[in-house]
Parts: sequence; C-alpha cells; structure tokens
Amino acid sequence: MSINVLSVLLLAEAIQALVLAGCLWLVSRNRAASRILAGLIVSLGAYMIPYIIGYAGAYDRWPWLSFAPFNLTLLFGPLLLGYSMTLTGARPSRGWLWHLAPFAFQFFAQALVFPFPLETKTAWNSAVHEPFVVPLLNVATLVSLAGYGWASLRRYRAYRAWLEHNRADGETFDPRWIRNALVAVMIAGSVWLGFVIARLINPAHDYFDDFWLYAGIGLLAIYLGVEGWRHANSPFPAMATAAGDPDRDMTDVAPPGPDRDWAQIAAEWASEVDRLGLWRDPDISLGDMARVLGTNSTYLSRALNEGLGVSFHTFVNQRRITAVKALLADPEEQRDLLTLALDVGFNSKASFNRVFADMVGMSPSAYRRSRRLSGSAPGTA
Repeated sequence: MSINVLSVLLLAEAIQALVLAGCLWLVSRNRAASRILAGLIVSLGAYMIPYIIGYAGAYDRWPWLSFAPFNLTLLFGPLLLGYSMTLTGARPSRGWLWHLAPFAFQFFAQALVFPFPLETKTAWNSAVHEPFVVPLLNVATLVSLAGYGWASLRRYRAYRAWLEHNRADGETFDPRWIRNALVAVMIAGSVWLGFVIARLINPAHDYFDDFWLYAGIGLLAIYLGVEGWRHANSPFPAMATAAGDPDRDMTDVAPPGPDRDWAQIAAEWASEVDRLGLWRDPDISLGDMARVLGTNSTYLSRALNEGLGVSFHTFVNQRRITAVKALLADPEEQRDLLTLALDVGFNSKASFNRVFADMVGMSPSAYRRSRRLSGSAPGTA
C-alpha cells in the first residue's frame, strides 16, 4: 500500500465519525436511539472502506479483498427510521427484524462470494454481479432510502402534532434535528443517485471520479455524529398512542354525547382552568389538566379543538402570553423577563421568547419598549 492524499482524507473523516459513534454508544439518556444512530454512522464508515484502502492501492496489492462485505446501503434506511422512532418513544416491534431482510441479502451477496478464489470471483462479477446484482441493489437502495426517509418524516410530523396537542411546552422538545438529519441523508442519497447515473452514461467512469461522493458520505457521518451527540441527552417525551394513553380509560364523568355543544363544554372547562390557574404550572400536560377537570385527555382535546378551535399548546400559552403582556405593559413592573416568564408558567426564557414572538409578532423586550413608549395602561394591549 502507498500513502495517497485521497485515502488519507477519507480515513480522517472515517476516524472522526467512528469516534463520534463511540461517544453516542456510551450516552446514558436516549440510549437505544443513540446506539441505533451510532450503528448508522458505523455503517456509513464501512461504506467508505473500499475507497479508503482502494486509493492506497490495497486492491492492486491484495486483489482477494474484492467482495469484502463493506457495502451496507440497505441498512441505512431501517436504522434511520429506527432512530426516529426510538428517539420519540416507540419500541421496536417483534417484526422489526424483517426490515433487515433486504440488508441480509445485500450482505450475503458479498460475503458468500468473498472466500472464493480470485478467478472465480472475477468470473462471477462479469457474469452475474455487475449485470444483475449491482443494478438490483442500486434500485433497492434508492427505494429503501425514499421509503424509510418518508416513514421517518411522517413519524417526525406525528410527533410534532402530538406535542402541539399534549404539551404546553412542546416547542422545548421539538426534535427539529430529526428533520435536519433526514434532509442531510436525502441530499446525500440524491448525490449518490447522480453518481450511479453518471456510471450508466459513461461505463468508463473511474473509481477516482467517485472521491467527492465518498468525501460527502464522510461529512454526512460526521454531521450525524456531531448533531446526534448534541441532542443525545435532550429529553424527548414519549409519544403516547391512543391505546397506550392512560387517560383514555377514565370514567369519572359520563362522556359527552355526539349532540353536545363542544363550544359550551370548552368554555366551561376554560373557565375552570382560569379559576384554578392551571396554565401557570410549567409542567402541565393535556392528561394532567384533564384529570383536574374530571374528564379524560380525549374529550378535553376534542373540546379545545372543536369548541375553541385551538390546540392544547395554544390554549395554555395564550393565557400565559395574555398574563405576561399585562405585566409588561405595567410601567411599575421592573422585574426581568426571565422572572416574568417563570411567573406565568414558562420553564425557560428560550421557550418564552419563541412562543411570545409567534403569538405577538415581536420579542418580549421589543413589546416592553413599545408599551413604555406608547404609555399604554395595563391590559390595553
């Protein structure tokens, strides 16, 4: 083997990615999700190995290395979906292993040929592998990335919707990182497809021409490692399903009939929430509020959605923002913004700033300045 700058650059990327994967493997919170992500990063690193050693001349010196099972592209999609599901609270089902069946075919298509003599492998490559197996695996990889990427995106959207309807502090736990990771993987998949098409158009395409593809794969692995590590210890409430929602089976009150006036029911419950000041609890959830009101989360959510036209998140935070606007409009109020945010039920200044800007259209500090400049009386905003 010889030192080659292309090989060294890819090796440096792979080593950094593997270090990050090792760090993810050792985290304590979100352990299952982090280990799945570590597996994805390792599989990306393995995918780079033929080019790391190839640019260094390993295949010229040891041609028996051909068909070493480093191509793991059909593992990427299942691991991506597994990470998205596990991070948001889902547990793998018994049938999850079937998702690995296409990868098993891909692995054994290489591993079973690898021990054969070079002459046999060369003949197999010319007669079967290149004309039939490679195109099949390329199509399968494209379908896998598209299918599992779409399933992961649906899970992310479902989780965001669940946070909106069950958590007043949902913006704190929004795993936008999952969406960003999906975008990064889809971009890398599109680039990979471009290189596949280039090889079809130009059969004389040399493997040195693929360097930038594998450099990009290395950067993707590093990005997933860095961002995964940054979010590894972030709390993500588990998304409850209808069957697993403990509030669904409460029978404290008779369920409202189909002819009930949801607007009236919602108004009554909203009045009780305001009387008790439930929205001031920074940890209030849909289930918590339903229990205090003597109902269940299903009916409370329906009352808010159909009776008031708002989600639980909006319902609670509208009250918090109304309260803090009154405080900010008071010229005698001198407490800092964080104190005010905590006083009305927000659990962090970042969450407060984000919700306030979304609902009011300006930052809390800008609103306070505008109230002071206009000399508005409390409650007129």
